[in-house]
Amino acid sequence: MINKFILIAATLLLANNLALQAQENAVLIHPTKASPKDEIKIKLLANKVQIPDSIKQLFLQFSYSNFYEMPQRLEMKKVNQDWEINFKLPFYANYSSFFITSADQKFVIRPTDTTHYEIFVYEGNKLKEGNYLAKGYSTAYQNRNSKSMEQQQLAYFQKEQQLFPTNYENNLKILQYRMKTAKDEVSKEKYRQQALQVIEDKFRSNPTVDGNLNKVTMGFLIIGEKQKVDSIRNVVIKEFPNSNLGMSYTLGRLLDIPDSADVITEINKLLPKKTKENEEAFQAAYGYLFEYYVGKKDADKALSYYPFILDKEPNPYTWRTYTYYVDLLIDNNILLDKAQELNNLVLKNIADYPVTLVRYFPETGYLVGHDDARQEKINKVQSEVLLRQGLIQQKTGHKQEAYALLAKNYPLVESKDLLKKAAQVFADNKNIDQELQVWSHAYKLTPYDSTIRTSLRKTLIKENKSDQEISSYVNGLDKAWKGAYFKSLEKKVIKGETFPSELSIKDMNGKSLTSQDLQGKVVVLDLWATWCVPCLASFPYVHQVYLKYKDNPKVKFIILNTGSGNTFEDAKNWVEKNPNYTFPVYYNSDKSFNSTLDVNTIPTTFILGPNQNIVFKKVGSEGEKILQDLDAMIDYALQN
Repeated sequence: MINKFILIAATLLLANNLALQAQENAVLIHPTKASPKDEIKIKLLANKVQIPDSIKQLFLQFSYSNFYEMPQRLEMKKVNQDWEINFKLPFYANYSSFFITSADQKFVIRPTDTTHYEIFVYEGNKLKEGNYLAKGYSTAYQNRNSKSMEQQQLAYFQKEQQLFPTNYENNLKILQYRMKTAKDEVSKEKYRQQALQVIEDKFRSNPTVDGNLNKVTMGFLIIGEKQKVDSIRNVVIKEFPNSNLGMSYTLGRLLDIPDSADVITEINKLLPKKTKENEEAFQAAYGYLFEYYVGKKDADKALSYYPFILDKEPNPYTWRTYTYYVDLLIDNNILLDKAQELNNLVLKNIADYPVTLVRYFPETGYLVGHDDARQEKINKVQSEVLLRQGLIQQKTGHKQEAYALLAKNYPLVESKDLLKKAAQVFADNKNIDQELQVWSHAYKLTPYDSTIRTSLRKTLIKENKSDQEISSYVNGLDKAWKGAYFKSLEKKVIKGETFPSELSIKDMNGKSLTSQDLQGKVVVLDLWATWCVPCLASFPYVHQVYLKYKDNPKVKFIILNTGSGNTFEDAKNWVEKNPNYTFPVYYNSDKSFNSTLDVNTIPTTFILGPNQNIVFKKVGSEGEKILQDLDAMIDYALQN
């Protein structure tokens, strides 16, 4: 059986030091020509590598894959002395790369210091289209510090082109590289025109199919011509106005008009053009009309559009949309029987609620991303649905049932808007104890919310609490939510990693930042760029936390512009145009800074301890949740 495995050399990375030990035949992958839906077996031969006795767990970590519904990290099992993992390839599987690592990723096994292990996917005995395109993309993860990475990617794209000359995306990636490396503007324009023709041919192959237009849009983004996305939509509207896609684009623009009266007028002009072919496009218009008349509290009109807002073929987003309508009806105290009907549909399909990332591809349909905490999140959504049921019961006169549902479900609810409504129900019923419990729960979830803070204080005053007692009570809640955070943060503490001592960072006045400036302080280092939309979206929350700690001499904020393509002048111009943000902004000129800190995406936030040790690394932006996350991390670093 051994000859059926792929035999791969291995490399060891111990702690932060690269220790190369080329080992033959260390990792085996079976079958050698895996197809979608095949069972894959990967084995690490322990006698071929030196695994420290302290390593009790090993994981297969995907560095690149399209296995959206699978975990990106799979725990291996020890079988005798070897380590194994079995998993089934998804039906849409293509190329993937991976390495083997310990839980803390300080012990890593991979073929060489510039490559990862690979699974190529076949259809029958023939390599599936897209494998070498994906391998090219994966190079950015396998060998990200290589100065010749783009040339390596090009070689794989060219290999893909040899095997599959009509691969649309791959051909555009090659032309993008040609444009980027052209020696003169004439050559660059030649490749650009070739790329535009490839995109035009793709568009004309199926101009009214949404999935095809998504690929056309992707093509414009690949060659850096985002502005043409609207242009191609204009072509669809002009040439195919009554197609489902053309009508969808027309209505999409129409619904963005601020004046609702104008929108209603224009929708009514378009309704006679509704056909069986384009009726799906009109659902958004019916949703707009339904919402409009609910807001006007015109029950008859709203009811007339109700049947048209129901999805004939539900998808994961259906249940989120229905939840929105339930809240709309509750808030306007109208058509509560329909609110109950929609709420029941959501409850019945709660297992399909989109609590994780959902991707859609024409060739696969909807794919729900894997999330280890999915069931926990589903349980919380279910509690929110049941709490809404309680609000409906209260509005329809079933008060005892309402109170029971609200009291039972609020502890799992994290929506502050729902908690505010639940607290108000108990306030109206003069149930101060239950009202206080709900406000206390809401405060622990969102202590920065001024409305919740004020409502909590008012409820405590109802209980005749003095200012001192109120302050003590709120301090207790602060300790409670931070205590819970601290327990979860302990699992995220980074040990043994220090921040670089040699810095190429300066403030907006051109003054250099030194390692000495950080000594003895808890440092909040937030990496951003002027073009990074999630970064800018996080700033209102980061700024709120900054305002809380700005007078604390033991805490230092560094809002560090380190994005590719940004200059010092870009950062300075942004600061001058945004005087509402008073946190200190800096600029990094060291191009290796991000790779040194293993930063793949921004925003990324580091919390440094007083000795310049990295305590936490937080990737991405989670909106309002940043307030508590960042506050708790800073406080944890101060106390530890």
